[in-house]
Amino acid sequence: MQKEKPEKKKREKKNRIPQIIFTALAGFLVLGVSITVYSKYYKTGYNKGMAIASGFYFSSNFMAVTEDLKGKTMEEIARDHLDSVIISANPTSWKGTDAYTFGVEVRNYDNHLLYNDRDLNVEYQIEFMLLEEPKGATYQVGFGTETKRLTKKGNVVSFKGKLPGGGLKADVYSLSVGMTNAGIYEPADVLMVAYPIGPDYLVDTKCMAGIVRAIFEEREFKIEEGSGFTVIYTEEYEKDWKAAVEPEAGFVYQLITTGSYTGSETTSTKKKIKIKWKKDIFKISMNDEYYQEALKHDAAFPTEPKQFYEDGEWQVMEVEVMPYASIKFVFFRNDGFEPGLSGITQKEDFEALITAEVVTQ
Repeated sequence: MQKEKPEKKKREKKNRIPQIIFTALAGFLVLGVSITVYSKYYKTGYNKGMAIASGFYFSSNFMAVTEDLKGKTMEEIARDHLDSVIISANPTSWKGTDAYTFGVEVRNYDNHLLYNDRDLNVEYQIEFMLLEEPKGATYQVGFGTETKRLTKKGNVVSFKGKLPGGGLKADVYSLSVGMTNAGIYEPADVLMVAYPIGPDYLVDTKCMAGIVRAIFEEREFKIEEGSGFTVIYTEEYEKDWKAAVEPEAGFVYQLITTGSYTGSETTSTKKKIKIKWKKDIFKISMNDEYYQEALKHDAAFPTEPKQFYEDGEWQVMEVEVMPYASIKFVFFRNDGFEPGLSGITQKEDFEALITAEVVTQ
């Protein structure tokens, strides 16, 4: 068997080099085409893995993403998964004067640096459910011009929204709790669930949920500073209190209250106040509406404790007053006004001739 000549081996080796280069170039070309195809695949929304890997952000201030909730319905979460849902109370105090509003945000970001790409426009649905029967309050959710009420346990309302990518974006839903009766109010938990519904490759990828609870902090009912004779706030009274008082035929006594107000004109929100005045020095106006109501009550219910009665040197009238009230009572001089006033040397003693106090029950 003859050996190959060295010249022939050199020619074959030289022929292989262009083939290797051609094969490598072809490989790079195929790889480049593949990258282009995958890029287009992501941008047109058909590659779920690449879309999620590139960063899909979905968050809230009152809800948290939980893996166990993916693909679950609102009813399933309420029945079987409440132990994995975060619970938040109102972050600021609520006195019941106005409705308390939770601003529930649905965001396309985790923080100011991490947000959805401009090609990732997320469509989502958010739902709200009452977990208990409402007592002493009303519940409603608003977004834009649309408002929906939650009226009973298990009641669900839903909204759909869209968060465009390319920058920080958040939709804010107003969940309002309006007090109707502080006497029977019990906080009803509201379950909130939000999840993406578009594009298709984001469906069932994330679900976030949360529960909010409006805690009512009853404010102490009391008579505010500023209550008393209106004459004491005049310049004349500051200069010479007795000279300002002596020529007056009638005196206005203003009563200012504060406390928890439910927004309903019901007796359960009213508190009883006792007005007392020295009966020989003052007498109340016969046209005063509270005086008239006290007389009617005493006549209609003779066996009940009276609302208008005497207590030694004092005349007493008990009235029911709402929180945040400002009521004026008019008093006139009685027969003992002049001798009584002449014996007073300090203005504080004059101011104590009429007093008001909250009746503890």
